[in-house]
Amino acid sequence: MFIDYTAVMLVGISAGFVILAHYLYTNPAPEARQPWAAGFFAAGLLGLVTSVPMLIMWPLPGGFNVAFGEPALFLSVAFLAAAVTLALRWEPLIPALYGFFGGIIAIVVGLRILNLGLTQDPAVAGIGYLAAGIGGVLTLPAINYRNMRWIAIAAAVALGIAALAFLFTGYAAFWTHITDFAKWLPPTMAGAHK
Repeated sequence: MFIDYTAVMLVGISAGFVILAHYLYTNPAPEARQPWAAGFFAAGLLGLVTSVPMLIMWPLPGGFNVAFGEPALFLSVAFLAAAVTLALRWEPLIPALYGFFGGIIAIVVGLRILNLGLTQDPAVAGIGYLAAGIGGVLTLPAINYRNMRWIAIAAAVALGIAALAFLFTGYAAFWTHITDFAKWLPPTMAGAHK
C-alpha cells in the first residue's frame, strides 16, 4: 500500500485557484492588494511541502507523480512569488508572466490525462487541468490589461471550474483514503501488534 498526500495537495491548490479568481475578479487598486498575500502564501507553502516530496519519493504509481507533482511545484512557486509581490506592494505582472508558462504545463497535462485515460475519473481531472491552464494563461493579460474586464472574468471562471474539479477529486480522495488506511499501521508499529 502506498502513502500519498494528493488529497490535501489538490484542496490546497483549489484554494489558491479561488484566491486568484477572487483577486482577478475584484481587480484591487495597488494600495489594496496586500491582503491577498497571505492566501497566496498559504496555498504556495502547502503546495511546496507536498509537491517536493512527491517529486523526490514518487509515492504514486508511475507517471501520476509527474502529472500531479511537477505542475503543483510550478504552481506553488507562482503562488509564493505572488505572495511576496503583493506583500511588498510590487506590480504583479512578473508572477503572472511566470504563471503563464505553468498554464501551458496544465494544458499539456490535461490533454495527456484525457489522451491516456489516467486517474479514476479522467474527464474530471482533464477538465480540471485544462481549466487551470486556461485560467493561468489568461491571468497574464488580465493583469496586464486591467481595464478589459472580460479577460479577468474569463480567467476567474476558468479558475473556478478548475477549483471545482480539483476539489471534487481531492475530497473524494479524502473519503476513500480514510477507509483504505483505516487498519494500516506504519512499519514502526506493525511489529508491536503481532
